[in-house]
Amino acid sequence: MTPSSTQQPRYRLTLGPKVIVGADLTKKNIIKKQKATGQTQPRKTRKPAMPCFSRRSRNNLIKLLNGLSEMPDFLLTLSYPDGVSTDPKVWKADLDRLNRRLKYQFPESWWIWRIEPMGKTGKPHYHLVGSTGQRIDALDLWRWLQKRWCKIVRLDPKKDEFATDVKEVQNDSGKLERYICKEETGPYKEYLEGWTNLTNRWGKMNAAKIPLAPLYDYELGQETLDDIKDMVLLSVQRQIDALEERLAAMTSTTPHKDRIAIKNAIKGKKAYMYRIRFTGDFFSILDPEHMKLIKMFLDDRKENGLL
Repeated sequence: MTPSSTQQPRYRLTLGPKVIVGADLTKKNIIKKQKATGQTQPRKTRKPAMPCFSRRSRNNLIKLLNGLSEMPDFLLTLSYPDGVSTDPKVWKADLDRLNRRLKYQFPESWWIWRIEPMGKTGKPHYHLVGSTGQRIDALDLWRWLQKRWCKIVRLDPKKDEFATDVKEVQNDSGKLERYICKEETGPYKEYLEGWTNLTNRWGKMNAAKIPLAPLYDYELGQETLDDIKDMVLLSVQRQIDALEERLAAMTSTTPHKDRIAIKNAIKGKKAYMYRIRFTGDFFSILDPEHMKLIKMFLDDRKENGLL
């Protein structure tokens, strides 16, 4: 972020239980003034020539999942038969039809959906995480879902049992995030054009029912922002030190995969520290402990009028 030299920089941070979002208010004010005087150039948006689950879109999905106040109950998978249309409008229309049936049968239900290509074929398939809003076990939900989805995509619900899947979500938000928010990879094969033209790779169903945790807004200056960054950097460095101690304590009998896991964790945390220091990429997803630390720090500053 590059604030104006003639104006003291101000920032807004929005904190949730596991997500932080930031905005440079100084830059926004400059853009507003430019728009008012007609100085800005129209932004040109160019559609990617290849399929793309953009970093921004993926981060927004992670932020939504991290902003939930309660864990979803179920993970649903919807698969297509061979020969499915390559038109993404057809894929979305199928999901919309299922959404209407879900809302009719389970009025209090909510879902977050993600579409991605299947393994070697490139065919689309959906993942949905959410809750029905009423007591129902996974088997009964699968029976209901199997019948409706197979009717939508013209399959025999008795013969094509693998068209749908229902699993109960375990209390592990990290695992859920890695599964739903994983980066998109090919091959796309004959569905390449469809994936290239697809606009939205995730979305909400019955969004008003999604249980979101309360958010807290803070407006602060450059000095406070720098103090927060230093605090987070120190915390991450301590995590790295602890991991390096664990790595040093490993013996020749330690499984190789455990050693690699620790090394990868250290590498990831060092990369995160680099982004904070040199690219200003501070407004990203943090773990809950950092969120608590930042909120306590900001509440104390706010109470003492130091923001």
